[in-house]
Amino acid sequence: MNRYGQAITWGTLSAPRMFTGQTRSFSVRDALSKKLFTDMVGDNLAAALTGSKAEINFEAMVTEGSTDFLDLSEGAAVALSGFSTGVVLASRAFETWRIGEAKTAGATATWFPDIVQASPTAPGVLDAFTPTQTGLDNIVLPGGNLIYSTVGMTHATGIMHGLTIEQLLQITPDDESPEGKILGAATHGYQRTISLDLLATGAAPAKGSVLSLTGAPSHASNYRITDVNKTYEDQRGMMFNISAFWISGFAS
Repeated sequence: MNRYGQAITWGTLSAPRMFTGQTRSFSVRDALSKKLFTDMVGDNLAAALTGSKAEINFEAMVTEGSTDFLDLSEGAAVALSGFSTGVVLASRAFETWRIGEAKTAGATATWFPDIVQASPTAPGVLDAFTPTQTGLDNIVLPGGNLIYSTVGMTHATGIMHGLTIEQLLQITPDDESPEGKILGAATHGYQRTISLDLLATGAAPAKGSVLSLTGAPSHASNYRITDVNKTYEDQRGMMFNISAFWISGFAS
């Protein structure tokens, strides 16, 4: 790739990355909290700008090198180029398979520039280059470079059109210091969720039952179904959209 003419930052090549993959988007929303103080007639007299933090969003196409995906059950502190001060804490990580598309994955994090810690606990590692797909060399050329469609994963009551696995972690910042800085934060309440889209070929699974997927990654097992949505549309087969969740207590 060559650039000509204007001196601009083009594409995503130079963007920071939370894990290995072909970056599709990266954004940073750097912000302060605003508090207004009024005078005796209700007009704004002054303002305080405090609580500096930034929301970071990252999404990439999964490739054969995406074996370093975030496992937020172990920790949240992400090492990110360009953020040499403070701590970046991830609160969401997701993987998405869609029929006929390449698998994507992404994460959401918050940068706290005033938190100082020498070795904050980092996330564990998951292999996002899943599931194993064989026999696709006649479809994906050259083969083995990406995860294509929902091939390799099945459900007993339908054809899998889409699957999203989310990891969610709550972040509770400390109260601001007298100088208006956030000096600490706690992460807690780890859970995983699944959103599954099926072209229905059988009966819908029951609410409260264990979601059973074949060929899916190991971190997609033992989820409990919370709701099942049936959708009928003109000139299309009936679809099931299934939601399920997992907490650490389900592992035993």
